[in-house]
Amino acid sequence: MKKEILILGGSQFMGRMLVEQLLAEGKYEITLFNRGKTNPDLFPDVKRIIGDRETEDSRRILRKWWEAIIDF
Repeated sequence: MKKEILILGGSQFMGRMLVEQLLAEGKYEITLFNRGKTNPDLFPDVKRIIGDRETEDSRRILRKWWEAIIDF
């Protein structure tokens, strides 16, 4: 079973590089939490939770158990 990882952001800079590396390893089920504004078509096969961390949207990430949550 793949480990579930949540990445806040993940569509540019270091977050993007991390997602690319984790996908290449093939050991992880990745979900991105971001606003969906930067590179929205990047990683089409990765799950996404669209929201803003500065609002109540961030509560949606609490509905699930994550092996790791990564925030740059």
